[in-house]
Amino acid sequence: MPFSLNRRQLLGSIGILAGSTLLESSSSEAFASALGATLLPKSKWLQHENSRAGSTEWLSHKGASIGALDGYASTTSVNRGESLNLFVSTTYASFIVKVFRMGYYQGLGARLIETSSKVTGHVQTIPSPDQLGTVDCNWESSLQLSIGHHYPPGQYLALLVAPDQTGRFVPFLVRDDSSKAAFVYMSSVTTWQAYNAWGGFSLYRGANQDGDDGFNDATRADVVSFNRPYSRSMQNGAGDFLGNEFPFLFLAEQLGLDMTYWTSLDLHERGNLLSSHKALLSLGHDEYYSPAMRDAVTTAVSNGLNVSFFGANFIYRKIRFEPSANGHCRLMVNYRSTADPIMATNPQLATVNWQDYPSGIASSTFTGSYWGGVDGAGSLEVENASTWLWANTGLSNGAVLPNALGGEFNHYVTTAVNPANVEILASSNVGGGESDVTYVAAANGGGVFCSGTGHWIYDLSNFPKLYALQQGYMLAPPIANVTFPIRRATVNVLSLFGSGPAGASQPSTSTPN
Repeated sequence: MPFSLNRRQLLGSIGILAGSTLLESSSSEAFASALGATLLPKSKWLQHENSRAGSTEWLSHKGASIGALDGYASTTSVNRGESLNLFVSTTYASFIVKVFRMGYYQGLGARLIETSSKVTGHVQTIPSPDQLGTVDCNWESSLQLSIGHHYPPGQYLALLVAPDQTGRFVPFLVRDDSSKAAFVYMSSVTTWQAYNAWGGFSLYRGANQDGDDGFNDATRADVVSFNRPYSRSMQNGAGDFLGNEFPFLFLAEQLGLDMTYWTSLDLHERGNLLSSHKALLSLGHDEYYSPAMRDAVTTAVSNGLNVSFFGANFIYRKIRFEPSANGHCRLMVNYRSTADPIMATNPQLATVNWQDYPSGIASSTFTGSYWGGVDGAGSLEVENASTWLWANTGLSNGAVLPNALGGEFNHYVTTAVNPANVEILASSNVGGGESDVTYVAAANGGGVFCSGTGHWIYDLSNFPKLYALQQGYMLAPPIANVTFPIRRATVNVLSLFGSGPAGASQPSTSTPN
């Protein structure tokens, strides 16, 4: 969802919103109070972290040309005290690496953690795609990062910087596996990788190296690798972070939420740790799920965990992971049909869509929310304005948030397999049908919130200090009459879900058909 904004539009947007609680407040306490977030579970270390000096250096470069400077990390996330390797191929004789922790930081979006010394550059071999469309790089390590205490848990972007000041991002995340934080922030890296066409193929495209010639089911890959960079077209190598996840992170860190940080691969590998937390926060586009990922979520919900899906088209594609010569769980398999060879030996692992044979389990079975399509553009129309979600938003029944909906969408389908007491908090007409905001919580059980739109996190965007440095990245301005109520509603979700099983205080009530 890229956007462009001319100077007059930009100043107009800022003028409309100036003086409102939407823009940065003088203190985090004042900001939290304005959004009704004073009772949220907070973390002193995160509040302290975001009080440290921020930096806009992460946006002070131009994107390197295709093939000139590319890199990937040895893992999507790393626990504190471990190390991380960066693999870089470049036509430049040398480069440096600047590592940024992403957050709020006085509205600057990041803090510079460290800058490497000069690294010798060289071109590394790009392997040809195999018969499954897999491009699995086997590059030599260019730099090792020691993830000590100067790396707080969080989302990071390593910026590879060439002598001419062009650059490319490499994303990774730092975990704390001992955390008992209320919230699990989960970055949807399996979906990032599904759309990544670097090296020629994605799970959607058979394309050129940067993957820009459109969808092509006939030649798409069946297996993709995490051992490769993200393409330049994916936010200059940042994957799907800046557009579909960063606006939420910016808000959450401004609030100082009590959070720990996972990727979707962590859900696959250590989903049992969900029992140590109160809520899982699924961000943006969380489409690709292994059986272990799905089982971890559904088991945790049945045991009282709350889950929010701040996006659409979640838990739709069924995947499995395989090892490569370059690491555990580095290959992601998705045939999307019973042509998957594993059908002959273990059909329950076949990588069909989750609702299709032989799986037959749609996401609606525990959420009440079913994928509706890709044409989800429209205005959000509020229902049940007296419910907890819309409290203190200033909205009433029938209120319309213009152009708040977009991308893919989910809705409640009466003929689908649904849990009891699906509550519809908004129902809106969109290009492809109907988009619904839904909530499910059995008495004393875990709650499940579904925003029903791919634009919920996009609507949270609030980057006044970063506009002048956008350079084509997906950093949207606040949206008049949309961003504040969506931010306030998001805080309402976090307030409810951060206090324990949502059904104990707010069981859902079935919305009449």
